[in-house]
Amino acid sequence: MSWQPWIDFVHGTAHAEYVKKVPSEDNAATWMFWLGANDGDVYATSPGFPAIAKEDVARLSNCVAGTDQSIFGAPPAPYSFVRCVDCDSGAILTGKDKKTPGRMCYIAKTAKNTLICLVDIKNINSSMEQKALESFDIGVGQVISNDV
Repeated sequence: MSWQPWIDFVHGTAHAEYVKKVPSEDNAATWMFWLGANDGDVYATSPGFPAIAKEDVARLSNCVAGTDQSIFGAPPAPYSFVRCVDCDSGAILTGKDKKTPGRMCYIAKTAKNTLICLVDIKNINSSMEQKALESFDIGVGQVISNDV
């Protein structure tokens, strides 16, 4: 199975939803995605998605599943994670990149896999963070509805 179309699909869905919510270029966002197995095997990524260790993906996935909370005390560099949010598509782990200003990190489990999103938001604020999370949730829901 080719996984790259799913990266393109969720990118298009999340980006389109964000643009509907935030039409201003003052708060434009750039989206990158990682899709792979819950144990950290990678299937496909957006261009420019930074490398992430297989073990870290497994821990992130387990945190979303509620079976490993160690990510809050010992996150993979350069991220910090603050909470797991219950959304329409399920739990989404939310965090920030401590080295890249405006970069949010979201992790969700799909029907069978793990999906990681990095979104760089220009002129970020809490309202834009919320709109990006909502947009990612819609993209995750679409992937889940297609049993990926």
